[in-house]
Amino acid sequence: MQQAISTLDMVTCISNEYEHQDQRLNDNYQQLRRQLSSERRDQLLTAQRAWITYKEANCGFYADPEGGTMARISANSCLLNETTQRADELENLMRP
Repeated sequence: MQQAISTLDMVTCISNEYEHQDQRLNDNYQQLRRQLSSERRDQLLTAQRAWITYKEANCGFYADPEGGTMARISANSCLLNETTQRADELENLMRP
């Protein structure tokens, strides 16, 4: 991100990293699911759906239509940060 010059550069950089972290999150979710009992898988699904709702609401708040280009950067940064944190959390829940 330090080399990003324009708003478009920053959004592209954030979006690329978001795609990477989103794939990591999905991989971790699937791996964790395979380690759980049926009941725990249902609990994980409920938790994941709640997290998605939270992420969309929280990051949607940053996407202020009157906020200009900084709002777009803030919203995308929020998505990246939330997704990275959730991927880390799911990874930490897995058994070695």
